Amino acid sequence: MSAKQQAAISNLMHLLKEWDKGSLNVRRNILNDFIIQHQNTTGTEIEEEFAHSASLFFTRITSWLRLTYMVGTCLSEQLKAIKIFLNTSTINFCLNFWKLDVCTLF
Repeated sequence: MSAKQQAAISNLMHLLKEWDKGSLNVRRNILNDFIIQHQNTTGTEIEEEFAHSASLFFTRITSWLRLTYMVGTCLSEQLKAIKIFLNTSTINFCLNFWKLDVCTLF
């Protein structure tokens, strides 16, 4: 495993731990950082940055959306982050996940 791959895994683990233990403000900051950093990123670039495990972050966002959409907690940030995943042409799992699971919200 290359040093770049090891760094990506380490960064992903840190991000996911921060998300899982984070408060509303921590999660909002993570989403805002993700939105700013990935507005013009390809699916391949996101996958590489997330050690080919972007789905782990995506599912956290959509799970949180499922729990909070009725009260509007960070709704704008959640939807912007999800839009970034959906706009990437190489992340088909997002589309399938969205259609099969998250759409049952509505």
